Amino acid sequence: MTQLTKNSWTDEIYNRLTTLIPNQTGIACFDFDNTLIRNDFGEKIMDQLITEGLVYLPKDLSSFFRDQTLWKDHTKLSFAEKEHLVWEEYAYQLKEFGIERGYRWTSFLFQGLTKEDYYEVSRRAWGLVNQPEKETGVFPQVEMKDLIQFLNHHNWKVYIVTASPEPGIAAIAHHFPVEESHVIGMRQVLDENNKYTHELIEPYTYGEGKVKAIEERIGEYPDLVFGDSFNDYPMLKKAKQFGVAIDKGDPEFVKACSSLGILIQPYFAFPTLTK
Repeated sequence: MTQLTKNSWTDEIYNRLTTLIPNQTGIACFDFDNTLIRNDFGEKIMDQLITEGLVYLPKDLSSFFRDQTLWKDHTKLSFAEKEHLVWEEYAYQLKEFGIERGYRWTSFLFQGLTKEDYYEVSRRAWGLVNQPEKETGVFPQVEMKDLIQFLNHHNWKVYIVTASPEPGIAAIAHHFPVEESHVIGMRQVLDENNKYTHELIEPYTYGEGKVKAIEERIGEYPDLVFGDSFNDYPMLKKAKQFGVAIDKGDPEFVKACSSLGILIQPYFAFPTLTK
């Protein structure tokens, strides 16, 4: 893409992007859920695994739930029970221990999968939820997809830095397009059969963990950073040129970003053009 389409970009951000990107090469890092895409795909992968019956998981999941007796053998539970209880426990973890702890808790759902399994589950989920005609759908933001094409045209390096599972996002990165190897996300230890365990590889890509992962895996701070929440705030602060905060209605996040000169982009208009 030789020209960046204006669409919903603010005048200031659009002018700065179209001035900077063609005149130098650099690194751009994007959060995924609610930044590159509309809504949350990480949770949709979780939902897909639940819908398919948690078939990759061991029978005994008692160590991940408050009601340990009930989860000694999850195969005895109905689909409706599993669905309700998993989301109930997830909500409890988020409320009682915070977002990062809640996200870390979800890693048990992704154990037992090989990389190939992970990709297949993710792509099945994407096929079901990629619905640009619905406000509740999960799909690429047109402005962001156009921006990545613009960056690629001018030979920038583009990365996705997400708290969601790395293989699950890498599986669909070509839709943006971003190289699979340029997805930096939640990583899990592999067992002797090359299946993922629930154990996370640090740093976990949440908050300051995103910055540590960038330091370890890219080796330098990005020129441009895009994010939508306090999870992305440490990464936004490291942008060498400028960061762009997506305003989804959190005044504290917007205030914190504005105080540091991070640019504010109102949440992209819906409905919008789809490609």
